[in-house]
Amino acid sequence: MELKLMTFPENEYSSIIERLNQGKLVYTTRVFKELSKYAEGMKYNTPWNQTIIVLQIQRFNKIADHPWYSELTPSQRDEIYEYSEKVNEPYEFISFKLFK
Repeated sequence: MELKLMTFPENEYSSIIERLNQGKLVYTTRVFKELSKYAEGMKYNTPWNQTIIVLQIQRFNKIADHPWYSELTPSQRDEIYEYSEKVNEPYEFISFKLFK
């Protein structure tokens, strides 16, 4: 069975690949059309052809509740807010790692 693809912005590829190859957890925030697209315990392929497994998905309603709020740039905060809290929709905070 072919794995579904989890997409990422191209400018994030190198940092994600580096963390995965170091055995670290990686986190991503999903909004709008990406809500409920991924599931805990499921494996996905990446655009650079590594297999990852989703460990946890948390849903939040307010940008201020984002686990890494202080690490987000103002632009990232604005984008998450625009597609979630502003339109009364949740967002998902997803943790994953390389599947070996």
